[in-house]
Amino acid sequence: MERSPTAVRRMAASLGAVAVAGAMLAPSTPVAAAAGAWSVVSVPFPSLHRAGLVSVDSRADDDAWAVGTVDDSQPYAVHWNGAAWSQVPFPTQANGKGTPLWGVSGSRADDVWAVGNFFLPKGYSSTSQAAAFHWNGTSWTSFPVPDSGLLYDVATLGPADAYAVGGGVKHWNGSAWSSVATPSPQPPVAGSTLAVSARTPSDIWVVGLYSPKRRTTAAYSLHYDGTSWQVLPFAEPTTHKFWSIVAAGPGDAWAVGESDSLASTQPGLEHWDGTSWSVVPAPASARGGYLRDVTARSGTDVWAAGLNFTGDANTAAVSTLHWDGRAWTAVATPVGVNGTLWSISTRPGATRLLTVGDSIPGAPLSLERH
Repeated sequence: MERSPTAVRRMAASLGAVAVAGAMLAPSTPVAAAAGAWSVVSVPFPSLHRAGLVSVDSRADDDAWAVGTVDDSQPYAVHWNGAAWSQVPFPTQANGKGTPLWGVSGSRADDVWAVGNFFLPKGYSSTSQAAAFHWNGTSWTSFPVPDSGLLYDVATLGPADAYAVGGGVKHWNGSAWSSVATPSPQPPVAGSTLAVSARTPSDIWVVGLYSPKRRTTAAYSLHYDGTSWQVLPFAEPTTHKFWSIVAAGPGDAWAVGESDSLASTQPGLEHWDGTSWSVVPAPASARGGYLRDVTARSGTDVWAAGLNFTGDANTAAVSTLHWDGRAWTAVATPVGVNGTLWSISTRPGATRLLTVGDSIPGAPLSLERH
């Protein structure tokens, strides 16, 4: 579930560029769709405000959460009951500063984590502090996070086992968050951990970016086998920027994002086969944009979401891709739905897929497929 610094800036720019009048539009009207096709689902949001969703976690076909921001900085959370989204009140800061949310994950109905950051006053400006909120089935409660200014993503395995990333890797043991010591890519320089996927307590993946030398950005992955963490280099770390990762099965993982290897930005895809990462091409029809998130029901049922540019760099249509175990194919989305899909979610055994993002103009967007 993508929450990178670049993505955050892009989302803020996307929402901030919209006139308030545009944001006054009512939530999208559901679009009828044939079985097995994507359809647009209404998402409630405050009138007279801009809003967007950047992360979704579907725990079951009738239980999902999505989070994002209102007016670029205020927390925003919605819940899916199998038929519709409803907005759920979220704690706000008494000082009026923002608390944007970037990631959400739950293991059961009364064990859901949402992460992001607090903006705290500092002189005439503000500073950032990591934020982690837990849903107990009734309300959200804030818990402190050590040594971190921002959390981008979270993966929940159970009430006493969750991982969050942003300023390094953090672990929840049922009573408190703590920092986790992990190896660094070489050379060991500052970087950011951007996304996390936890299939089991002994199969956890993290993706991040770092700068091996001046003006160079490289992607890297971390894997935890239940005993130790290991850096696993990507096949093309300097041409790819990966924003999301998913553990599809034992020895089977996908990382998605964007590739700068060609003249223009293209979708970036790499696959882990249990031994090494390798580049996998995107379908030709999707080679005009980038991917923001990836999810899996199994190793032969993997989905990715993002956007495709539609002729110019200022207009983009939402995009979804599917992996069937042999190749990636572009899957049609409703005609005329412009914007970005920031997140996509399903689970093994689930029949429904949910995606979220923001549309043009600055309103939350959600698609479902079942």
